[in-house]
Amino acid sequence: MNINKIDETIKLYKNYLRHNNQSKNDFNDRKARIAYYQKFNKESFLKITEEDFIEFIGKLWASSMYGSKKYLVDQMILSNKGFDNLKLILADFIYGKQDLSSRWDKFLKEAKFFGPSYMSEILGYIYPNDYALANNQVIKALDYLEMPKVPHYNYQFTGKKYLEICDTVKHLAKRLGDAGVDCENLLAVDYYLWEVTRLTADKSLNEIKTAEKPITNKEQEFIHKEIIDKIVEIGGLLGFEAKSEVKVGKGAIVDAVWSINIGNMGQIMYVFEVQTKGSIDSLLLNLQKANNNKSVQSIVAVSDEVQLQKIKNESEEIDTLKDLKLWDYKDVLNVYDSLNNAMTSINKLGLVPKSF
Repeated sequence: MNINKIDETIKLYKNYLRHNNQSKNDFNDRKARIAYYQKFNKESFLKITEEDFIEFIGKLWASSMYGSKKYLVDQMILSNKGFDNLKLILADFIYGKQDLSSRWDKFLKEAKFFGPSYMSEILGYIYPNDYALANNQVIKALDYLEMPKVPHYNYQFTGKKYLEICDTVKHLAKRLGDAGVDCENLLAVDYYLWEVTRLTADKSLNEIKTAEKPITNKEQEFIHKEIIDKIVEIGGLLGFEAKSEVKVGKGAIVDAVWSINIGNMGQIMYVFEVQTKGSIDSLLLNLQKANNNKSVQSIVAVSDEVQLQKIKNESEEIDTLKDLKLWDYKDVLNVYDSLNNAMTSINKLGLVPKSF
């Protein structure tokens, strides 16, 4: 960690608190959030209804980009083999007997529509003295403060790494306290870290660093899954029915599909295949089969810059793939972040009724 940056940003944060009446509202807000989530235990959580669960998820900052919390919860239930199974695996993660690191790794691998932002926020409210929030803004702030080996992809976000982040936030809480900033729990540090990203944004110093070491085959598998999840979420935010691993034709199961029904035109679909390893021939064959479906309007190959050029070169030889679209996976991540921020801002207006 860069002590000079920490001390500099703490001074800026103290000045922000002195001249901003929002700090009192922030204190009351986090106190209310903690009280709400701490009222549950494993037994009571397993008894909650779908309506209660919509409130449970809807109160999370991580869900703020979704105007319709019901839509989000419906997707969580559908993607996790039903409501009862979802409650079981989530309760085991939150209240289980195993060490947190093991529970974290198991849940991150098993659960869909739950990333580190959701996971850490739930833990942070229920156990505010032990566990920290670890959303995208926090990661940017820790990157700026030069925490070593900050995770930038979900596959890097192991339980062990999450606990390291918690230890770092505890260190920051002590440093804030020594500087005269009231830190009654780790959630209070989250407000400081959000201000770090805001206060340093114009310096272009909080950008995520790209890992320089080669990515292993195992890491490629995790990135492949993460990119698919992001494409599905982008589609959902844009108003499509978005799913992963969809059969769209004979012998064609594709990574992701956005679909929508338009009046008497019927259903139209946009098909995505993500390539992080394996045969390009296999990817092109799958897209060819998908393109035979008359409902498919566009087919999109998603990969890195080098692979996309190879895909482009090979697809040009195939007549049925003349209109193949190419999408760099880094752009997918950037679009997701930008859309997340935009939808979060729009949803603060409260245009979508809570009952939706």
